[in-house]
Amino acid sequence: MYLWKVDLLVEDFKNNKVNQIEQFKYMMLFSIVMILVTDPSVYISASYNLFDFINTLFASLLTVWGVYYCYKINAKGDNTDFIVRVMCLGLPVGIRVAVIFFSISFLTAIIEGFVGIDILFDTTESGEYITNPTDVALSSFFLITYYLYLSRKLQNVSSSNT
Repeated sequence: MYLWKVDLLVEDFKNNKVNQIEQFKYMMLFSIVMILVTDPSVYISASYNLFDFINTLFASLLTVWGVYYCYKINAKGDNTDFIVRVMCLGLPVGIRVAVIFFSISFLTAIIEGFVGIDILFDTTESGEYITNPTDVALSSFFLITYYLYLSRKLQNVSSSNT
């Protein structure tokens, strides 16, 4: 695996030396790095509480599990085009899962407004949003749902080609 010498990786691709397991390694590391560098709590001057840390930890662990699980599903089939399939199928799968979760969140926010109880959206006295256990549970459930749905679609694609 090359992390700095891009030209050597280019040559390996040209010579068909980047097999599915190597592609999986790049995908796994890329996914982990993206979670860590896109955690908004790191960049926004908002408070960072224990639940933010737990959320990032769970997101990282679930992503590692999800990418590995998807890789294994694809490998049981025809074991080709792992990254292409994950990226292409992952977009519409992610959109579908996000629409469902945003709809649930929207309805929950409406109910919260009528009932007067904060289930999803905790804020400080100054109005700053803070992460709570419900956020951690929902984002974890989102990731689990995403990877299970994606793996089902990968299974469909990889088994139809064998």
